[in-house]
Amino acid sequence: MLSVTTSQDGGKIEDIHIENIFYMAWEGTIDRSIIYSTEGTYYLPGPVKYWLNAINNMGYKFLHVDRATIINTENVVSVNSIYKEAYFENEITKHSVRCEIVNHRYKTFMEELTVMNPRVVLT
Repeated sequence: MLSVTTSQDGGKIEDIHIENIFYMAWEGTIDRSIIYSTEGTYYLPGPVKYWLNAINNMGYKFLHVDRATIINTENVVSVNSIYKEAYFENEITKHSVRCEIVNHRYKTFMEELTVMNPRVVLT
């Protein structure tokens, strides 16, 4: 579980399950990490590099997809190889949550992802 806030300026504190996180991204303009999960969007203090180490030390499988973005490999359902985007649901719509994978990390990310989550579909 992680204790997070429901708004960038504090809001209500809630506990969310780490396994429900799709990805986390650092947003420098608000000085917070933003969590995108099955329950919605939440906020945490501290950079994603810190959270990557802490979460992975608990046995989860998160990877860097950008300098300031980490992704939960267990929740990736498919990856679009043309647009270099990870998706977290089987049926993709214009409202689907997607996470961009930076070009220079794509090859390494895909090698690690297919080992960590062999169920992922490559499109």
